[in-house]
Amino acid sequence: MASKRPHSAIHPSRSAQVPAERPAKKQKPSNLSGKTSFKKAHPLNHLKTEVRSLTRLLSNSDLPPKIRIEKERALASAQTELAKEAEADKRGKMIARWHKVRFFDRQKATKRLKRARKAVREEGISEEERAARGREVDECEVDVAYAIYYPLDKAYVALYPSVRKKDGEDEEVSGEAERKGDGTMREVIRKCIGASTLDALRHGRLDEAGNEKIRHGDEQRQKPPERSRKPERKTTAVDKEPEASDDGSDGGFFE
Repeated sequence: MASKRPHSAIHPSRSAQVPAERPAKKQKPSNLSGKTSFKKAHPLNHLKTEVRSLTRLLSNSDLPPKIRIEKERALASAQTELAKEAEADKRGKMIARWHKVRFFDRQKATKRLKRARKAVREEGISEEERAARGREVDECEVDVAYAIYYPLDKAYVALYPSVRKKDGEDEEVSGEAERKGDGTMREVIRKCIGASTLDALRHGRLDEAGNEKIRHGDEQRQKPPERSRKPERKTTAVDKEPEASDDGSDGGFFE
């Protein structure tokens, strides 16, 4: 039986009747295929399941000591990761919820700041009026910082809230005296402006008073290790010669 001719051996007169070979499809990388594992897509749910399973496993009193120690370490690690993921999830929800309100507050505060700065530069006003307008510029600068650097992990208190009409539409509050917001947070932001710690406040690294948070274990890390004190001994004539040759030494301890 004659073998089938290869594709390249087809006569040129019949080449138009033979379908062309389709190019092989390029496979997408695994990170672009759209197929992600449940663990990566829902880390919070996976960690809750893992903590629950390890807790149930450790409730069994028949576990060998080595396995119990291993599972206890795994449980502690899973609980730490769960706390981090829960905090990140809460932060993400807060950002999504208050993003629009913060954006409009920032726009309004920026416009008011521009008007206040322009009013200070006007000519023909008294020094008292210029000083009053300068204080208003400072307040407007605090307003802008309030809208931008309010902690992302907390529920945002609107700086320029809107009032609800009877027909269901929103009406913008007019007038400089209608500035609202969280008064305590305004004072914290004013303090952070002077200390240049606004970014730390925004990302939750400061407490409600504007001071740096002390995390677990930081106190131990901040304390310098205590050096063991050796009993002092009297200096003899033999010891004086090396001290003279080692002039300027600080004992090998550098800060």
